[in-house]
Amino acid sequence: MGVRELRQSASQILDQVKDGAAVEITEHGVPVARLVPITKSLYEEYIESGLIVPAENPDWRPTSKPIKVKGNKTSTQVLMELRAEERY
Repeated sequence: MGVRELRQSASQILDQVKDGAAVEITEHGVPVARLVPITKSLYEEYIESGLIVPAENPDWRPTSKPIKVKGNKTSTQVLMELRAEERY
């Protein structure tokens, strides 16, 4: 299907894709893209392909007792100091 036809009947073509059809888009007769229905989320696809590993404990939340920073330092400065200490 050419770009012009895609522009003129985008809604109908998207309906076809929703129904499971794959549509190849051409520009001057040369294939440049393919419209295919989404069957899985990107998250599911990435897990399947091994690009990401799901969390061991997905229900984890930050502590309910946060540390309060005392003095004139910002939390960023404190964090940078803690990281520097860990390196040595």
